[in-house]
This record gives sequence, structure tokens and C-alpha cells, in this order.
Amino acid sequence: MTPPAELESLLDGLEDELAAWRHLALDTKAPLEKHRSQLRAVEAMLGEGIAAARAELAAGSAAAGLHVLVLDLHHVWDYFRSKFALRRLDEYRGYLDAADELAWACYAGPLKAALGAGHARSKEPPLVSFGRDAAPRAHRRGGQYRELLPRGGMHTRAGVQLVRSLPFPVIDVPWYYGSHVPAVLTVAHEVGHHIEDDFGLTETIAARLAGTSLPPAWSGEVFADVCASLACGAAYPAVLADILGALDPEPAYEETELTAHPPLGTRLRICCAVLDVTDQERPKAWPAPAAEALANGSDGASTGVARALLDDGYPQFACRRLPRLIPTASAGRLHADRLLAGIPSGLTLVPGVFAAAALAFLSDPAEYRARRIGARAVSEVLALRPQGPRDRDPNAAANGGRAPGAGGHLLRALRAAEPDEQAGPDLRPTPRAGP
Repeated sequence: MTPPAELESLLDGLEDELAAWRHLALDTKAPLEKHRSQLRAVEAMLGEGIAAARAELAAGSAAAGLHVLVLDLHHVWDYFRSKFALRRLDEYRGYLDAADELAWACYAGPLKAALGAGHARSKEPPLVSFGRDAAPRAHRRGGQYRELLPRGGMHTRAGVQLVRSLPFPVIDVPWYYGSHVPAVLTVAHEVGHHIEDDFGLTETIAARLAGTSLPPAWSGEVFADVCASLACGAAYPAVLADILGALDPEPAYEETELTAHPPLGTRLRICCAVLDVTDQERPKAWPAPAAEALANGSDGASTGVARALLDDGYPQFACRRLPRLIPTASAGRLHADRLLAGIPSGLTLVPGVFAAAALAFLSDPAEYRARRIGARAVSEVLALRPQGPRDRDPNAAANGGRAPGAGGHLLRALRAAEPDEQAGPDLRPTPRAGP
């Protein structure tokens, strides 16, 4: 059994490290000021585990597995620490900061509207990170994230309690996205999933699409595509076609062997319908896999789906319509040509800058690389970023998204804890994989 004094020292060390990271977000012009609410949420969550361990020590009943709980706390912290640490390295900081700005640009409007309508407390925005999968994945707030930890499993029941509720949304993108900036537009799609989850839109979306020919299994993915098309304009479906490649030959809306993702042709037609309904510019040229499917443009069914999601306001957002909540890119060939000519895009919205860069790549990949447009677009986005934290309310997310009294659940779990195999079953929900 680990001596109590040593356990106190181990807990002190973890608290000291958390305090050091807190200063990286709280100090004036701190390097992680944009992540203040997220770091606060992690610290609140880990603080419950630390408090539970200290309560056991104070009671003089240090269990044999108490030192293993400290190891579990470090495993959980390592998951978040690695994501924040990448933002302190020059090789990754620019891309991740810019991707976070795109996520915030899509998420901020719905959040503000939901707060104004009294349907939500202040919420931490999604955090963009790199993942091992070949496609982006949205990990929802409150979801199980045990399998995402560096070493996979947890050793104690109390540790398992900690990984049953992700304190804020996470968007993992493949590592190679960092060197291919146009692919960042898929972040807007993943934010669409978090908008649905965080603001309780699933039933509303299903009800609005019930009168269309869209199979219910595709509702979530289509809603995310609509959000991304609003934010990034014509560049999003063009990038989607470029990334996903060969077109699925199945007819649109065929309800055989349905998966969560509709066929690419179906998705592109709905994206085109969003552009038409909102009077946005349509792509002048599509990547080869999409050209044939879109020769005739969007169809009546696709327009019906787009209008079902766009025409009416949402009660969760004080009856405001999606086009009023998500800023439109307004990026066209003119802005892409500016980038190809070596001058700034001239746009003032983050999604627009990224959209212009994507259109430049699709128009002239060789010149895109020669002009270093990806890096320049990241710099443009960061120049648009306002100073100060995103969360300016000192009371916002003060509980880190944790329910009051959750520490009591951890304490009970700790007293029942045994190492390793008795840590309990993994009940995690499936994350949303995309784009």
C-alpha cells in the first residue's frame, strides 16, 4: 500500500500542474486564452477525483487501489493535456488555432441565440484536434471517451466515472489535414453535429424532414452538411466531392442497406439546394467525381430537404432561422483568384477565407502550392481573430459542465474500486464519423 504522505504528494503534483496550465489561459494575453472555459472544465472534472482521493486519505481508509486512481487521473489529464500542448508548438499552433476559429465561427451564433432564448447555459465550444482515423470524427459533449485515452483502459471504477462524460465537444481530424488546408472545411460539418447535440435539435430535425423523401437515418448527416454549406458556401460541396472521391451509383434516397451517410450524390444535391435557397454562388466547376451527378443541378427532393431545414426558425434559437445564425462565407472565384495572384483574399469572415483557399486549390493545385496559399489562409484567419478569451463571463461554465455533487458519485465509486478488470463495462456511445 502506498503511504498516505506519498499519496498526498502525488495529488499535490497533479494540482500544481493543473494550476500551471490554468495560468496559460487566465493570465493577460495568455497563449491559451481562447481555451479558458475548456481548461476550466477539465480542471473541475479532475478536481472531483482529487477531492475524492483526499477524502479517503482524511478518513484514514486509503484503499490499496488509491494510488492507481491517481494514475487514472493522470491518464485522463494526458488526453486533454496533449491537445492543449500541441497548441504550444509552432509546427501545429497555427493550423489548430485557425481550425478552432472556424469551429467557433459556426458555433457562436447558435450558442448566443440559445442563451438568449433561455434554452442553454453557457457551453464550452468544440475543440479541434488531430486523431488517428482517416476521416474527421465528432465526439459529443457528455459522451464516453474511454477508448480515446492514450493507453485505452482505466484501472478503477472511479476512473471510469471520469471518462463517462466528455466535458466539451471534440473534433478529431486526420493528421494530414494539417498540411492540406482545404480539408479543414469538414470541421464545419462536424460542428453541425455538435450544434444538433448541444442544443437538442434531433427531434426538431426529424420532425421537419418527416415530410420529405429523406430516410430518417440520414437526418443528422444532412443537417451537418446544411450547416457546412451555409458557413463555407460553394467550397464545401466541392471539397466534399474532392475528398470522398468516386460517386455512389445508388439513386438518391434509396432506402436499402442504409448507413448514417447518404450517397455522395445525394449529399451534393442537397448542398447545391442550400446554395440556391440562400442565393449563394454555385461552383463553376466540380471535381471529376461530382461532375456527372450534378450536371442537372439540385432536384426537387433536395430543395424540399433544404427548405425544411432552412425556411423556418428553431424554438431552441428563439425562432431564428439557420441562415441568421451561421455566417455565410461569400467566397467566390474573385477571392480565390486574389489568393492565386499572391494577395490576400479580401474577406473578413473566417469561413470565407478558408473557402477561398479551397476554391483556389480546386482551380489550380500547382499554383496553390507555389503560392503557399494554405499557410497564407491560416495567417489571414489568425489576423481576424479578436483579442481576449471567447468566454468573457466569469461565471460561465463555472462547474465545467459537471453536475453538482458529482464528487459524491466518485467517492462512492472509489470505495467500491478494485484495480483493472473490475473497473466496469465500457458503455460509450458511438462517435459521429465523417465527413
